[in-house]
Amino acid sequence: MIIQVPHSIKSDFEGFSFFVDMLQKTNSLHNRDIVITFSQNTWFEANLCSVLGSVVNIIQANNNNVQISVTGQLRDLFMRNQFAAHFGLEKIDDPNYTTIKYRKYKLTDEKLIKEYLDAELLGHTDFPRLFGLLRKEITRSIFEIFSNAILHGHCEYVYSCGQYYPRKSPPRIDLTIVDIGQTIKANVNNYLGKSYSGTDAILWAVKENNTTKPVKGNIPGGLGFKLIQDFIHVNKGKIQIVSSNGYWQYVRGEIFTANFDHEFPGTIINIEFNLDDSIVYYFKNEDISDIKF
Repeated sequence: MIIQVPHSIKSDFEGFSFFVDMLQKTNSLHNRDIVITFSQNTWFEANLCSVLGSVVNIIQANNNNVQISVTGQLRDLFMRNQFAAHFGLEKIDDPNYTTIKYRKYKLTDEKLIKEYLDAELLGHTDFPRLFGLLRKEITRSIFEIFSNAILHGHCEYVYSCGQYYPRKSPPRIDLTIVDIGQTIKANVNNYLGKSYSGTDAILWAVKENNTTKPVKGNIPGGLGFKLIQDFIHVNKGKIQIVSSNGYWQYVRGEIFTANFDHEFPGTIINIEFNLDDSIVYYFKNEDISDIKF
């Protein structure tokens, strides 16, 4: 079986739909040779390697042999971000420092995840400037997305990859985190005893103080995501969530939702940071209970 990657795959509803549909086409296949070819593709947003990697692993779990056919500049990109190393190609240097490496982490890899976020994301010279306690809390909040992916998804791994786009207008960086396991829809409905759709479950989950995780002390489990959302709002960035058949997007204070034709068996979170930003961000009076910048 040959799967042709379309001409352009971006971090948008259509791009995520491609991966959802790929799983639908292959979910009944066993012991097959499957080739994912990029022969007609001219633009693939490299942060989506985390989604592609998770989808390939799902297909492989049914004893299918999956090959990725890619050439030219995209092949070099997959080698620079170390995605290709998982499919038999070597790693090469990234002299322009535009990639956030493709990784698979376990929950026990807490130290490695935090080092990865600091070195690959927050430590980059073009990343928005964070001062004092805010930098620590943003790191904690993004790490919480990793840990929640494994905790709530009941999965072994969380996949991550990102990419800097310095030539875009405005320049941006995307970090895409994926888990394959229990969806937000399943978690929310099990917790509430409801029958929400995929999109309605995401809408419930992103509301401040809503969480299916036990509350610790006086800090509700959803606070980490609220902090990221507040930061993305003032930074003029973007957040996207895919889970089950639901799609949720937050950009510039506006929420957009949609439904896929099929279901994604886990959760994708894409965070887009605007790099055309000279503001120095910090907590007012360094008080985490007063989230202002």
